[in-house]
Amino acid sequence: MTIPAPSPAAELNTDQRFQTLFEQAPFSVQLLSVDGRTLRVNQAWKDLWGTHEGDPLLEFVLSEYNMLTDPQLEVKGVTAHLRRAFAGEPVRLPAIHYDPAELGKPGSARWVEATARPIKGPDGNVVEVMLIHEDVTDRLLADRALRASEAQFRTIADAMPQMVWSTLPDGYHDYYNRQWYEFTGAPQGSTDGEAWNGMFHPEDQPRAWEVWRHSLGTGDPYEIEYRLRHRSGEYRWVLGRALPVRNEQGLIVRWMGTCTDIHEQKEARDELLANNRRKDDFLAMLAHELRNPLAPISTAAQLLKAASDDPARVARSAAIVERQVRHMTELVDDLLDVSRVTRGLVELERRPVEIKGVLGSAIEQVRPLIEARGHQLTTRMPSGDVHVLGDRTRLVQVVSNLLNNAAKYTAPNGGLSVSLAVGEAVEVRVADTGIGIEPQLLPHVFDLFTQGERTPDRGQGGLGLGLALVKSLVELHGGRVTGESQGPGRGSTFAVTLPLMKAGTSTTSDPDEVIQMPRASQALRVMVVDDNKDAAETLGMLLESLGHAARVMHEPAQALAAVQLSSFDAFVLDIGLPGIDGFTLARRLRAHPNGSAATFIALTGYGGADDRTRGNDAGFNHYLVKPADMGELARMLQQA
Repeated sequence: MTIPAPSPAAELNTDQRFQTLFEQAPFSVQLLSVDGRTLRVNQAWKDLWGTHEGDPLLEFVLSEYNMLTDPQLEVKGVTAHLRRAFAGEPVRLPAIHYDPAELGKPGSARWVEATARPIKGPDGNVVEVMLIHEDVTDRLLADRALRASEAQFRTIADAMPQMVWSTLPDGYHDYYNRQWYEFTGAPQGSTDGEAWNGMFHPEDQPRAWEVWRHSLGTGDPYEIEYRLRHRSGEYRWVLGRALPVRNEQGLIVRWMGTCTDIHEQKEARDELLANNRRKDDFLAMLAHELRNPLAPISTAAQLLKAASDDPARVARSAAIVERQVRHMTELVDDLLDVSRVTRGLVELERRPVEIKGVLGSAIEQVRPLIEARGHQLTTRMPSGDVHVLGDRTRLVQVVSNLLNNAAKYTAPNGGLSVSLAVGEAVEVRVADTGIGIEPQLLPHVFDLFTQGERTPDRGQGGLGLGLALVKSLVELHGGRVTGESQGPGRGSTFAVTLPLMKAGTSTTSDPDEVIQMPRASQALRVMVVDDNKDAAETLGMLLESLGHAARVMHEPAQALAAVQLSSFDAFVLDIGLPGIDGFTLARRLRAHPNGSAATFIALTGYGGADDRTRGNDAGFNHYLVKPADMGELARMLQQA
């Protein structure tokens, strides 16, 4: 079968069709000859460059202009790409910036991209190159604005103290700021996608997934507290939050979230809540402990009324009242003791103390309870004397508290031990075979308001203040106390460590030595102001016995009136006075001519550092805390 050759009319129609397609193409087309000259351009090209028929620029391009010899195109890197196209390789030219001034045309600058496609003849040689242009100005400007916006966002995100992250609408994590990687220590990109969940504490992962999936499914804000693995390996509490970003149609296009380190705040909050619970438990226990002795006291009172003519019943009732009042007194003393020690209102009498004697005295104090419960007590002591520097009475109180607890919380016929070891420091250990301590309670046994669970069959009583008092007193001596227990029913051991007194320090001490109070070499006029009448009167009598002339006042108003009439050499003032405090009274007395040159001595129960600072500011020359060394007071007056 022979295919007829196309007729001239058919060729003409093909050429027309090509010309129509070329001219009406929606994109700019420029045909180049093999030597780089422009053969033809379409209407879209003319529109792109703002030219038209008869325009000198168009005539120049179609007649004289050669793209392969244009020095500007050479500089912009276009020429090399064109040569590859003329060599037969399709090439995408880089975006070129064109300034209208370069073309002699009005308008704004633009960015143009071009694709060079070689047109080959039947022999395979390139006969023409077709350039297809695209104005990408808007796209490039949008991309540039987007990159600038992203750079600004990253700068802001990296400057934030929180960890910032972002996900796609389906929850795929694709961005974390610098703080995330600094906090977690994770390699860049290693937590993208769903790998972030592996950074959570294993116990928190299911809940975190559940809450996150709910937010992804509903669009609800995401908020959760969980433990996040820190670069140190420990897990720290963080607050995770995220909000959806929606487009104009209301569809979620992204999630933006933060993680805030709240570890210290959460621990402080949890500790505060635990302290509040312990305080509430303590108050309930205090009420229970105070009601217990009130019941037999009330019953004994009724018996005294009903059987007043029965001497035996009266005696038994009186004994009951006496024991229960003693018990209540001990409870109140414990409360006051802990309050004074923990508020810094106790000053130790530091003297050389033989510690074995301290242990002996403590054992003697607790021995009645030990014997009553049938315990076996063993002691282990090194040979020779062992001295520490401290307050003997308080050290006896420390050991007796530990031994008393051991005796109370050990079932009858149990075992107790007291041992003393000496090395670089002195260690006293009190151990028992008693009820032991729960592991979760052990770190808190020295805290105020802490006590093991009370059950109806526990009749040992007490407020749980003993160990808090022990800790405070030991620390005042520069030592430390620790507790150990293998758990419930396996006994407890408490160890008190105290600094060993340095060699060469005099160990001579006489706790019963008479306080030396020098008699006044010159009689002073001394005003004593204390609202405790007994304290004021006895101090006034003591000062008079030393040769001074003492005036005793009980109210600040009396003191201010007296200084108007007489001058004084010294004032001994309490701080807790009615009406105005001792600090204010001292200032007013010193402001009067009859008191301006006097020596001012504070004698008070307020012994904290802040109180002493306020005393200095108020003009006190000396500050003594009750019960004070009267010999020291006498020497202060002697110096005055």
